[in-house]
Amino acid sequence: MSQPQQPQAAKQSPAPDEVEVRHEPERARWAAYVDGEEAGFAEYLLAEDPPRIVFPHTVTHPAYGGRGVASQVVAAALAQVRADGERRVVPQCSFVHRYLDQHPELGDLVADSSGT
Repeated sequence: MSQPQQPQAAKQSPAPDEVEVRHEPERARWAAYVDGEEAGFAEYLLAEDPPRIVFPHTVTHPAYGGRGVASQVVAAALAQVRADGERRVVPQCSFVHRYLDQHPELGDLVADSSGT
């Protein structure tokens, strides 16, 4: 006698406001997507001698404002900077600067005034 078949779990799609953050090095940015649509991004520039990552600009598209998109993008970018351990952060963008001020545990990632 065969075993009764277990019903297969329905494939779940992500929650409607679930943010997917992707590193897009070919575009020198970290970008957020909601339901496959670009919701925002943080651009960066890599500098050497000493090695730094400069964040000049962060954008959240108006339809996604107030949902924490930019915070998730910046958090992902800074987590990768920490994991790589090679560069210090130069927060030219006011949003990145405020984010770092609000997260003092990330202070060791910030380049000092000499750039190191």
